[in-house]
Amino acid sequence: MKRRVIAGLIALAPVLLALWFGGLWWVLLLTFFTALGAYEYYVLIERSGYRPARWFGFAWTLALLLSFWSYVPLQPELVLTFGFIIIFIRILLSQQGPSPQQEDGIPDAGGPQQPAPKAASPAQDHRPFHNWALTVAGAAYLGLMMGQALALRLLPNGLYWMLLGLAVTMLNDSAAYFVGVTMGRKRILPALSPKKSWEGTVGGWIAATLAGAAVAFWTPLDLAVWLGASIGLVGGILALFGDLAISMLKRQSGVKDSGLFLPGHGGFLDRLDSIMFVLPFVYQMALLLGAG
Repeated sequence: MKRRVIAGLIALAPVLLALWFGGLWWVLLLTFFTALGAYEYYVLIERSGYRPARWFGFAWTLALLLSFWSYVPLQPELVLTFGFIIIFIRILLSQQGPSPQQEDGIPDAGGPQQPAPKAASPAQDHRPFHNWALTVAGAAYLGLMMGQALALRLLPNGLYWMLLGLAVTMLNDSAAYFVGVTMGRKRILPALSPKKSWEGTVGGWIAATLAGAAVAFWTPLDLAVWLGASIGLVGGILALFGDLAISMLKRQSGVKDSGLFLPGHGGFLDRLDSIMFVLPFVYQMALLLGAG
């Protein structure tokens, strides 16, 4: 526990400073977090037995993130489109060895029976579509979601919009944990997250609703209290699914934590799971309400 608290405090200081000053400091912080998250994601996918185009996906993730910064003359749609094509070409070029049927001793159409070789060609990729899809999923998930978190702070009154998203996320997670520990009985999805209960989840949603209402009332945001509460409630619901998304990834990869960058805290994917669903939602609501 002591190690966990110390690591958390060390990580919190630069986050608060970058959040306060915004601008380039926020861009650098989000780029750092996204880079570590992307690395963790592709390592987990490789542990699951797949062969994503790791470094292409890594670069594409950062390009998507930075496309949300006004100083970068590339739109997210352009980066997304070319990323799809480039990753597809990269995966196609990995098809250099014999076909899986030939390696298994199964003849191609009308061909003679071939003995199976002792080992598959290391250059051969027998699941190209899966590897392409998993490369794309990681880049789109991290790049697009964290890109919107980056853009949220850069909006007019971006500091207060960020405060709204972070307050909703943190109070939801904290309340869900403490209510779940003290009162939790009925499990939600034990196959993915055995400790999550309906009691804790509902407690988290109530806290998220109150947090949204409080930020709308106490900050300069031109936001009605009822609307702030509504954003808080939806944000709390999305925080649950953001958490479960990473839990699903970890379960399939057979690991408890997504990484070892934060001692006692797991990896950055574990720390960003809820935020990556909540902050993009708050960003879209801010744009819908004319904050851009």
